[in-house]
Amino acid sequence: MRHHKNTVKFGRQRSHYKATLRGMVSGLIINKSISTTKVRAKETSKIADRLVTMGKKNTVADRRRAYAVLRDRDLVSILFNEIAPLFKERNGGYTRVMLTKKRRGDNAQMAILEFVEKPKKEVLPPKKKEEKKKVKAEPQQPEPKPKEKVEKKIERKVEKKEKPEVVRPKKEEIIKKEEPRKEIPAPKEPEKPEEPKKKPGFFKRLFGKKKD
Repeated sequence: MRHHKNTVKFGRQRSHYKATLRGMVSGLIINKSISTTKVRAKETSKIADRLVTMGKKNTVADRRRAYAVLRDRDLVSILFNEIAPLFKERNGGYTRVMLTKKRRGDNAQMAILEFVEKPKKEVLPPKKKEEKKKVKAEPQQPEPKPKEKVEKKIERKVEKKEKPEVVRPKKEEIIKKEEPRKEIPAPKEPEKPEEPKKKPGFFKRLFGKKKD
């Protein structure tokens, strides 16, 4: 009989349900507070309270049981070394669920799940600014330049002046002279060969020309 055994599975399979809770508890240990729906926050708070109780005992068996849930050695060390010592004088109620606005879309009630006590962050004292002594710096006089360097600079300037400046014409001034086009002579017509004179026929030679 299942009297007083009301479980919430979020409409998921058993393996998916476990993975969801494992991920939410891991996020709670890392960030010390998470934002989720009201139902998920309540289910996650139950597991988180059990893990803190294991951390307060701090035995090898409890570390193995916590590792079976979290499956991460770093998270187990954070739970046993940082979070559990904060609740030595508390016998329960290690987490709190605070309701917030409703989610847009499905109108689900949102909530914030967090630990009642959080490890304090070490705040370093601000560094004192060293008072700078105001000392009027005397104007530094320019060092006298050696004569050799001065003479070399003068020689270089003279050389630059002696070089004739080459004036290059601008592109606009350059005008290409159009060369006159060479007239191509028309092809000569081939000379017609002279027609050879026809020789008189046989009868003309025999009878001669007709007399009028």
